[in-house]
Amino acid sequence: MKKIIIAVSALFITITLSAQDLITKVPSTASAVVSIKGKNVLQLMSLEEFSNSKFGSFLEKELMDESKGKLETLEDLGLDYNNTFHYFFEMNDGVYTNCFLIPLKDGKAFTGLLRNSKIKRTITEGNLSYIQNYRGDEITMWNEDVLMFVTSSDNKVKEESYSYYNNYQSEVAVEAVVEEAVDTTEENYYNSDAYKKEQEEREKKRIERQEKREEREKEFSQEVLDKAKKIITGTYANKSILSNKSYLKSLGKGKEEVSVWVNDFATIYEQAIPSYMLGNSFNPYNFMNIDKLYGGLSLVAKLNFNENEAVIKTEYTMNDEMAELYKPMYNGKINKNFVKYINEDNMLGYMSLNLSTEGVLKAYPNLASSLFDTGSGETISESVALGAKVFSLLIDEEGASKILRGDMFLALTNLTEKQVTYTDYEYDEDFNYKEVEKTKTETIPDFMFMFTSEEQEIFNRLVRIGVKEKQLEANNGVYQLIDLPKSTPFNIYVMYKDNTVFLGSSLKDMSAIQSGRFVSKLSGAHKKNITKNASSIFVNGKKIIAQIPVESFPRELRNKVDFLTSNTEDIKFNFQKIKGNSMKGELIWEIPSEGHKNSFVYFINMIDAMMD
Repeated sequence: MKKIIIAVSALFITITLSAQDLITKVPSTASAVVSIKGKNVLQLMSLEEFSNSKFGSFLEKELMDESKGKLETLEDLGLDYNNTFHYFFEMNDGVYTNCFLIPLKDGKAFTGLLRNSKIKRTITEGNLSYIQNYRGDEITMWNEDVLMFVTSSDNKVKEESYSYYNNYQSEVAVEAVVEEAVDTTEENYYNSDAYKKEQEEREKKRIERQEKREEREKEFSQEVLDKAKKIITGTYANKSILSNKSYLKSLGKGKEEVSVWVNDFATIYEQAIPSYMLGNSFNPYNFMNIDKLYGGLSLVAKLNFNENEAVIKTEYTMNDEMAELYKPMYNGKINKNFVKYINEDNMLGYMSLNLSTEGVLKAYPNLASSLFDTGSGETISESVALGAKVFSLLIDEEGASKILRGDMFLALTNLTEKQVTYTDYEYDEDFNYKEVEKTKTETIPDFMFMFTSEEQEIFNRLVRIGVKEKQLEANNGVYQLIDLPKSTPFNIYVMYKDNTVFLGSSLKDMSAIQSGRFVSKLSGAHKKNITKNASSIFVNGKKIIAQIPVESFPRELRNKVDFLTSNTEDIKFNFQKIKGNSMKGELIWEIPSEGHKNSFVYFINMIDAMMD
């Protein structure tokens, strides 16, 4: 039943989009697709509203200058802003294709942007017009419905270049050996018949390579043109991207303004960095199984401009084997004592990491073996696989996790101005220099770093050694590191409490924690982000900007500090634990509750403010 529902849904999506969307022109073999949904964007901000913004007015002025007054407004461009704009990337047999698909309402309006030199180079075939550059690897093509830009790159030509370089290097090396072996003068060698014959052969090969390269470039130019025509007409032997199950699954409800889909990183990696580019001596393809790591790995990202926030949601999907290896690494438990030592009133931001040291140590040997045990017999492959096996036998994963469990938390608090020592150089008239120690004032936050450790005895022994060697100084259970570099802008203190190791720059906070006087305050939302996610990042934008001295900003931003302070809110980034074969992430950029119709308008208003 589930398969029938999926099939019917896919058919419905295909029929709906085929009638109105340029997505049908994207081939099923595309490796990445980016889509901007014009209709959704215009619901947030009309074209007229955008044109009235400073940024929009600037773009229209540039448009007028570029078209010599033929086009005055964005509407004059003839673009169908209510439709969806697409970009896709495709790799096939060493040929990379980048294509931009732009919907048109009036194909003739676009020609208003063309200069006379380009109009003369325009070729028209029926309702299709195009301009191809002299190399043949770039094409601008359009009809009444779509404007398309295509750029292609031919790795076959590049491979020939690498082959020529390697052969040339070999010839030079052989020639050097011959020179050394021949008992004759340099002048006689370069005048000898043998040397002249070598040069003739080398020149003959060079001409052959050049002719072959020029022939391939002509072929490639025609291939790019043929490819462009297939794209714009949507005539594919293997159908469009709408026949790709992975892409169809990524579509969702379609309410986002921007979507990104990237499929099969292994293919992208192998074609983007082909084996011939890496040589033979240390070529990872010879001893690593790239497909094990990247095979089946895909990415979906969606950007929504909501009323009170802009949200980017991501989902990484991996193959079964990698999912099973990575799951134990992120199967940690956050120390609930961490939240007892956080006060959000003083907090500029934080980052939490919820890993399992035991899971990492158990998974690492299997991951290394999977990647390097290729059966190729290469020394590196065999050595890494052997090392991973020995590592798994020697390491006590459970014991190591008691020293460092894997859950960590870093908080930044209270920006303050501090004197920082640094080394500068002074020069005399003869440009001889000497080092000079100077000081400067910098605005630096305090920090508090915490991680869980059950081994208090190890901490105590390290502290006793540090005190004895005069590297630590005791202060009621808090220990200051003594021998820091002069350029360090803060003091650093360490302590242990509640199965937690603390490392921080504020003696006041550390002492309060040690004595039980620290006043904690943390909202339920922050507690949930920290405890439920594999990783969480929070930035208090308003507080950071408000605490930075005005003179610390670049000169051009100093008169905008008040605007930035009142229009900057929180930024949050969370990565969930692995579920099934996927790992989801979410970036949230909050906007002020007043002054902006929605988050898209907010960003346009911010650009306008920076343009003043």
